[in-house]
Amino acid sequence: MTTEKLAPYIPQDIGLPIAQAPFNFNAAKLSVFVLECDVASSQRQLDKYINSVDGSKNYRAISQPGSELSYIFLVMADMQFTASNQQGQAFGKIKSPECSFWIPAIDINTLQVAMFLPLLLLDNATAIASGREIYGFEKQQAQFDFYDAKDKNTAELNVKKPHFQVNPYSFTTLSANTIGQYNPLLKVAPLDRGTDQAEQPFDELAAEAESLLQAVSTHLFPQELAVHGSDHKVSLTDFLKSGIPLPGIFLKQFPSVTNPDQSCFAQLAQANFRLTAIHGGAPYWTLFPLGLTKHQITVFPVASHPLVEQFGLKAEQQDDGSFAMQAKGLWLDVDFSLELGN
Repeated sequence: MTTEKLAPYIPQDIGLPIAQAPFNFNAAKLSVFVLECDVASSQRQLDKYINSVDGSKNYRAISQPGSELSYIFLVMADMQFTASNQQGQAFGKIKSPECSFWIPAIDINTLQVAMFLPLLLLDNATAIASGREIYGFEKQQAQFDFYDAKDKNTAELNVKKPHFQVNPYSFTTLSANTIGQYNPLLKVAPLDRGTDQAEQPFDELAAEAESLLQAVSTHLFPQELAVHGSDHKVSLTDFLKSGIPLPGIFLKQFPSVTNPDQSCFAQLAQANFRLTAIHGGAPYWTLFPLGLTKHQITVFPVASHPLVEQFGLKAEQQDDGSFAMQAKGLWLDVDFSLELGN
């Protein structure tokens, strides 16, 4: 591990800048899904990308008490931010839809909670470069298909009735002759889009942060969760005390120019996701019958992006080779920032 040495950043004179941090997102629309996975898979990623880099850290995955079942969050976001260079000169607004995966964790040495993001998929090169170079995010290129209630393409994500497909630049098989292209990797669709389905009854929660947290705690995470490999227990409110900030942990690294198998810089970074306003949000509900709405998650076989194996997802393989699972979730309309880190 090396120590970061600061020197003046020399910006490019031509083209879009590496956007200035911190990043502020207003009226961000988020669809959040709770995917069941194997706790050992989450722990392997924390050990590989976080704990092995800094021996003082011991981040552990969470699970249901007495079970090997854990959770990873799938977040589909419709956002935009102002692109500015390092001197603060604004270039303009950049639309930045983003699909990301979040692993909740707790450092049992300090009892500090955090989120690790192993994969983020975006369709904007400036957002990809900025996230990778400033924070060390594992951001990759993708395209998105959004659908309306009649399965027709639309321009934006409908967070209250999410229906979308994620197509990263990828390889369906791994060989010298495989051509890289935008392949379908992940699709989210409502299980039932019948005419008897009503709007979510919690829409009146606008700006009611504590009420929203209570609804999510009651209906999505009613019980405490175990901390893998320890006797500690955590609850949802441990991750969202006072609403914010929620720390994110990342591995920032750059391969050496003389030996790409080695890092010329490798260090853990931490930055806070800070919620500044809640405009609306609720679990996904139906009224007839009353209950949580689940969505169908389909993961397609793409050799370069083995999501099911990497994340240990509890999904059933279908006849066409794809994997299917159901997931509950919630929608959010919020303002938030990704702050400068340490």
